[in-house]
Amino acid sequence: MLTGEVLDGRFEALHTVEYDLPGITRYEGVDTRLNTTVLVDEVTSVAPTAVRRAALRFMSVRDPRLSRVVAVTGGSAGSPTVIVSEPLQGVRLSTILARRRLDEAKASAVVGEAARALLVASAARVHHGWVRPSCIAVDSRGRVSIAGTGVDSELALQAGVRRGKGEGADATALSRVFLACVTGKDADEATEADIPQSTSAEARALCERVLAGKSFDTLTGLLDALGPFDTRVLRNLPSGVDSLPLSLTKQAEAEKKRKRDKLDAARRAFTGPRVTGGVTIARETLVKAEVEAEAVSGSIPLVVAGSPVTPVVEEEPLEDLHDLLTFEEMVDEQVARSKPTTAELFYERLHARWPQSRGITKRLERAHYRAVNGGPINATPILMVLLVIGLVVLAIVAVSLLSQGFGQDDPGGGGNIYPTYSYGP
Repeated sequence: MLTGEVLDGRFEALHTVEYDLPGITRYEGVDTRLNTTVLVDEVTSVAPTAVRRAALRFMSVRDPRLSRVVAVTGGSAGSPTVIVSEPLQGVRLSTILARRRLDEAKASAVVGEAARALLVASAARVHHGWVRPSCIAVDSRGRVSIAGTGVDSELALQAGVRRGKGEGADATALSRVFLACVTGKDADEATEADIPQSTSAEARALCERVLAGKSFDTLTGLLDALGPFDTRVLRNLPSGVDSLPLSLTKQAEAEKKRKRDKLDAARRAFTGPRVTGGVTIARETLVKAEVEAEAVSGSIPLVVAGSPVTPVVEEEPLEDLHDLLTFEEMVDEQVARSKPTTAELFYERLHARWPQSRGITKRLERAHYRAVNGGPINATPILMVLLVIGLVVLAIVAVSLLSQGFGQDDPGGGGNIYPTYSYGP
């Protein structure tokens, strides 16, 4: 089959796309009659006839959550079997779980809706056979859809990767998908420690059952273990993928990168003894902190005042590196513990009284900056205030002296050479 080839005068193969099961060459195509996108699969497995029969059986199943097989062509002598099906709408679960994870409510809704859809197919004795996150998708309306029902089972069997068959295999595979959604890790790699602490008792019991290797016999049993769920929580999920919580593995990687970046920034910024926020960090202190950091992060060259220091230690995980190993964190802690200055308190009271005043706001910011970074004191305002106070005090003293008069002695005092009568009126 070639790109651009048209099948039955209707389905045109445009370009190849990847598929995670061997035995199929997948093309993205277009239905020229309806002008819609379709998937055109050329079966190249060892037993294409069995795959063809599985696709034909599934064509009789009708459920909006199951991606339909639109047409099955070929299969005769000299012509390959080609299966045309609907593509999944929305975002694939595998795309979400590549970096994010789902909370319990969303995970229950996705797996619960998938179980209900496969229950419809199971009633027609058609089973998926290879349920995995890449075959499940959620659109903007919150509708869950599943692709590959029936066909993937036969392909997985011929590839030697299928785990059981029938309804029980689908239920067990969906329980593993639930564990992957909750933890953000593949079910084969997840452990009990990966289950979030906020998980309810019912969901935790289901996860622990999967970790213990216990299977389900029916899809109804899985639905009972999931409990009630609401699919409305899945609305607008494709546009909100970036807001979902990171998987636990990605969280650890992001925290490790954050700490390493802060340490690298501190190392680049340091050029010798430095005063920041009134705290001086000596060369020996930083070297000691760097040596301790190297003990958990591996050997990284350090340059302090032009002298390289490269500790040789065993490399261990960076998760144990404490934030205070960088001098910025040390300074922040010292500044956070310091009490506000008098100027800060004064201008904060004024700013609370007149919050729209630009002058007060500017002086308050200046006071905060001086409290953190220090610097010479601007004595002009202080001297002006002291001068005004001195002038006021001097004026008060002068007025009091003028009101009392000068040079009058007590008439009865001794040693007065003037006659007594001269004091009379």
